[in-house]
Amino acid sequence: AVVSTQSTGIMATIIFTGHPVQTLIVMSTIICEIGFVFGCFFLVGLELGAVEAISLAILVGTSVDYCVHLVEGYRIAGKSHPPSSWTGTVRAWRLRHALNHIGVPIVSSAITTVLAAATLSLTKIQMFSRFGKILALTMTLSLVYTLFMAGSLLAVFAPVTFSGSRKSSLKGLVIAIVLTCAVTPLPLYLFKEAIIC
Repeated sequence: AVVSTQSTGIMATIIFTGHPVQTLIVMSTIICEIGFVFGCFFLVGLELGAVEAISLAILVGTSVDYCVHLVEGYRIAGKSHPPSSWTGTVRAWRLRHALNHIGVPIVSSAITTVLAAATLSLTKIQMFSRFGKILALTMTLSLVYTLFMAGSLLAVFAPVTFSGSRKSSLKGLVIAIVLTCAVTPLPLYLFKEAIIC
């Protein structure tokens, strides 16, 4: 579930950002988040069951969502110019612009989901309680990694002048289709015995 969600996230990111550096920023952020969550699972002794797999799939989905929104805000900021009074770098201005316009919805979405998950974790049903705790943790991590890691990477490595176009999105779509056609048979071949049984 995590691999297929990550693959879908990569494809969506390639299409929507249209730039390889921005795609790498989103993907490195998500991979770090997943690694951190797996580390937390290991440290507290959780085994990867159905609830954890579903939570990780949700983590990847929301992480892609939050990061792509932040990158999209950065991309849109490239269509305008910093004011003459701005003394920082263009990247820092674009990040600040993105956070001013996209940051509030991202934070609001994360807070409402964490509050809903926290109430779910108070139930007496063990599976729902575990799911609520894991979901609250993963949503918090998703928000923190998006704002701090993805934001920092955008401020340092993101393209200064790229603001996207239909052509770049079309190129991203073609790359996503080619990658999907090239990569999809691999898991089917590797796990053919498990699929047949």
